[in-house]
Amino acid sequence: MGAGIRRLVDPAPGPGVLTPTVRPGEWLLDGAPDDPNPTPITTIAWRLGHLHADFAARWEWTFGARRRSPALLVDFSPSARVALERFWALMDRRRDSVAATTPEQLDTPSFSQYPWGSDPEEPFISVIWEANLEFIHHMAEIALLRDLWRIRSTPAR
Repeated sequence: MGAGIRRLVDPAPGPGVLTPTVRPGEWLLDGAPDDPNPTPITTIAWRLGHLHADFAARWEWTFGARRRSPALLVDFSPSARVALERFWALMDRRRDSVAATTPEQLDTPSFSQYPWGSDPEEPFISVIWEANLEFIHHMAEIALLRDLWRIRSTPAR
């Protein structure tokens, strides 16, 4: 099974996934306005898309023009190669932007104006800390899903 297909495979019944829209070539993350109960197991594509959307929005509302809706910032792709290229380009841009902040900016509440979080009330260093935890958390989940997929795809001995 190719890497692009693997990103779309359901890890369990009823997962949160990356799905095509009615427009050719357009993909969206499944989601609900409220947390579903029980929370679905999500695919690698969903977790990577969630990280991409969150980091793109936080970059836009910290270093960008602070105008575009967080929901409209990522052009999702069903291709693992394309999705990873776009994600790591964003992460490189974020790293460079954060590295260029001054100590005063790091201590400034509201340096980030991300509208879907507590960023405007927190010193920017706290926003970075929380985003790094989010990154570690979801990348660990992606690693686990990759391991489970590998084991499931290996014939029993």
